[in-house]
Amino acid sequence: MEFASPIGQGGLFLLQFITGLVIFVLMLRFLLRATYADWHHPIVKFIAKVTNPLCAPFNKILPAKGRWDWSAILTAVVIQSLFVVLIGYLSARSFSVPFILLASTTEIANQLLDMMFWLIIIQAVLSWVSPGYNPNTAIFDQLTQPILAPFRRFVPAMGGIDITPIVAILAIKLFQIVILGSLTQVAQQMIG
Repeated sequence: MEFASPIGQGGLFLLQFITGLVIFVLMLRFLLRATYADWHHPIVKFIAKVTNPLCAPFNKILPAKGRWDWSAILTAVVIQSLFVVLIGYLSARSFSVPFILLASTTEIANQLLDMMFWLIIIQAVLSWVSPGYNPNTAIFDQLTQPILAPFRRFVPAMGGIDITPIVAILAIKLFQIVILGSLTQVAQQMIG
């Protein structure tokens, strides 16, 4: 499949969209479990039901213990690796195993951090628009509080305004730019 043709570009877009959607749902599963989100919430039940068939084989290797669902991460890395291999095949390139693993792991970490970034943004906006407890938006609070908690130890509220989300967003973006950006450069050098 030639990517320059409209059909090739459409096929690539569809492949990227499906892969991205599956990985998004798997990362959401990981975060929901890591943050002890309410498992009775309809969204959480839906995510669990959709991802259970994908994670089941990896649950035998890495059973979920406590808050860390490593099978969701492993499933995402395997799916992303298959995507990289398929892109290599479709573009008539052969990628090394270290490149595939590094590129896949970096992409999964990047998507997880992007998700955390957007969850913090959404939660901050919701806290301004709908302050107080709201059962429909409580899931965002449940997801972001454990992410923001380490920052709250070091960042005091300023004049009654919590700037922790801003500090967390800056830390997430700096990590993506400096650490993941460096790993991406290493991966690109592997292609040569």
